[in-house]
Amino acid sequence: MIDEKCIDECLACVKACEICIDGCLGGDAKMEACLRACLDCSDLCSITAKLEARNSAFASKLKALCAEACEACAKECEKHADHHDHCKACAEACRKCAEACRS
Repeated sequence: MIDEKCIDECLACVKACEICIDGCLGGDAKMEACLRACLDCSDLCSITAKLEARNSAFASKLKALCAEACEACAKECEKHADHHDHCKACAEACRKCAEACRS
C-alpha cells in the first residue's frame, strides 16, 4: 500500500532542502557541510517519493536510508538555525520526513 504521508513529507523536504541549498550558496566555508547534507537529503527524498508512489519493492529499504539522511541533514542544519531561517525550516522538514519514512 502506498504511504501518502511519506510521499508528501519527502516532497516537502525536497523543497525545504532546495531552498536551504540556495540560501547557503555563496556563504563561507562553514556552510559546506550544510550544503552537502541538503544535497544528499534532497536527492534521497526525491527518489524515495518516486519509488513509494509506484509501490516499488525497494521503497521500504530506501525509506530507511532516506530517514537516516534526513536526520543527518537536520542535525547539520540545526547548527545554523539561529542565524538562518532556511536552515531552521529545513531541519524541521527533515525531522518530519524522517518520522514519516520510519512509520
